[in-house]
Amino acid sequence: MLTGSRGFSLVEILVAISLMAIMTVAVAPQLKYLVNFQSGMQTQNLLSELQSGFAAAYQANVNSIEANPNAILSFPSGTVAQALPSGTGRCTATAATFAPWSDYTGQAAGSLVSDGYGAPLCVFINPQSALAINGVNLYYHVVAFVSTGPNRVLDAGTGLNAQGQLVLAGDDTGVTFNGQSFVLGQYNQTVIKMQNIAQALSAYYLMRYQADPTRSASIDYWSNGVGSPYSSRWDSSTTAPTNQIPWETAAASIVTSNISTVLSLSQNDVTDGFGNIFNFENASGKVRSPDNSAASMQFPPYTALISTTLPGGSLLSQAIVGINN
Repeated sequence: MLTGSRGFSLVEILVAISLMAIMTVAVAPQLKYLVNFQSGMQTQNLLSELQSGFAAAYQANVNSIEANPNAILSFPSGTVAQALPSGTGRCTATAATFAPWSDYTGQAAGSLVSDGYGAPLCVFINPQSALAINGVNLYYHVVAFVSTGPNRVLDAGTGLNAQGQLVLAGDDTGVTFNGQSFVLGQYNQTVIKMQNIAQALSAYYLMRYQADPTRSASIDYWSNGVGSPYSSRWDSSTTAPTNQIPWETAAASIVTSNISTVLSLSQNDVTDGFGNIFNFENASGKVRSPDNSAASMQFPPYTALISTTLPGGSLLSQAIVGINN
């Protein structure tokens, strides 16, 4: 004969609740640890994405960024200002902080705002710094992205110092991007390319000189003197080689003057490390040429000049001297 099922007694229920409470107390620290661990991993992944994404954005936009010497990053699509902590120590980054360059991270700007703890990030930007090398200033910015950590408050002492070093206090974590290494590397590439162009120009001048039966150093072999009137001392010979560098002034670039074709150089060969076309001058007031307005600059040895403007405005140039005998 079946009997009706008996429910739990009050004592049994109280014992079960007590056991659950004991288990919760025992497990809670582990759960908190796991939650903090996961939040920390999410934060580190975000900071890593921001660091690599900003590096790509900086490299692609270094000319516009370094046109602004202030603690502001100028992108073609907008500017990025610092996101400093509020009076309560809370960071203040918004989607607008990342919008001008979020495409380089592969994520929407809104997904870059908060760390793994759900708190907005801080963004520190140093004013433009300069590295002097070989008499030329290389300009760059330093940027830091900082998470306030589990306490969600920026600890006193955290920030970028004047040397571009990120100082972290308490449980804050962060990453930096320092533009110095990038601009230095691109500068070195630019110098090498400029030297290669100078060698090609020197070889061209010698070839033109040797193609002239008179071997006259009083002829400027940088150009065929296109235009009228022009000095008789411009190379107007029709002898080989027939491809000659058109007469140009300071405003002309190597590509538009066809100098790359004459010298058998590629587009990349005549582009500096920052994406700018080198300038070529063979008739401006900066070089010795038959058409220089200064009488003392109208006689050999004739010169030409290749130059480029580096990010931030520094001029890098190299003069090439023709035949001197």
